Amino acid sequence: MKATHDMDALIGKFLSGEATPEEAMLLEDWIAESDDNQVYFEQSAKVFGLVENLISTDDAWRKVQGELKQAPIRKLSIRWISSVAAVLIISFGAILYFMNSDAQNTVFTAEKTEKNIELNDGTAIQLAAHSSLELSPDYGKKNRSLTLKGSGYFSVKHSKKLPFIIDAGPIHIQDLGTKFNVKTVDDTIYVRVDEGVVVIYDNKGMKLTLHANESAHYVISSGDLKLDVLAENLKKQYKTIILDDQRLEDVVHLLNKTYKVNIRIDNPALNNCRITTEFLNEELDTVLMVISQTLEITILKEKNDHYVIKGLACIQ
Repeated sequence: MKATHDMDALIGKFLSGEATPEEAMLLEDWIAESDDNQVYFEQSAKVFGLVENLISTDDAWRKVQGELKQAPIRKLSIRWISSVAAVLIISFGAILYFMNSDAQNTVFTAEKTEKNIELNDGTAIQLAAHSSLELSPDYGKKNRSLTLKGSGYFSVKHSKKLPFIIDAGPIHIQDLGTKFNVKTVDDTIYVRVDEGVVVIYDNKGMKLTLHANESAHYVISSGDLKLDVLAENLKKQYKTIILDDQRLEDVVHLLNKTYKVNIRIDNPALNNCRITTEFLNEELDTVLMVISQTLEITILKEKNDHYVIKGLACIQ
């Protein structure tokens, strides 16, 4: 099957009376391939206000058949042609407009220098030089899907209803409220997470979850998706914890993953206590002390890397 835009051009020539018999036969074969193709042709005609029976089906095909020098041309099936007018003399420029109706897909391009982009959902993007970003037609309404070619740094405004998903070719990257970098170099796509969590998955079903200060790379030619070996060492040296009105239960889960410890909450009434603060490369003891003083709770170390949080319900 020909590409959609090639068929757009062919449909345009036919509707404007400029198609050759051979092109008309090609169009008929394409329409017969599927119901979707039939509907697409009908919608193409209707967009420009074709009036039914403005020119009869027979007249339209006699014009084409008259130019045929070899075998007689087949007549298009009445099943679909009867639902729209056979021909309307419209400008080819109007058809080109229809072909370019995909302009509703917003595209950002960074040429020789990087480009800073702020989307209507609050997401900020630093698009690297020689890279492009294309938003889906319903971005921000029905989805938050976009296509990245090249590299970019993303500060994503998280939304549970509309997940932010990047199509990077062989892999897709979904954020869970993050700041992360995507970089393509030759045959490899690199992903580094500075804050939050992202999920990387490819077309073969492989899946990898990255947390803050972790990175991974995907080799396009081999299809290998791997966590970087240095990520664990990096986590021991540099830890960024940003809490923005976070529930204590979620904070504990984050600390357990980041510091590889076991912290538990003794009183479930404390789960919904909320805290807003930021820690940059702080020791766990310092983090726990700040949380304890801020929420007026008690955090005790039991043994080894086990901690327990005690206290009464927070005043909301």
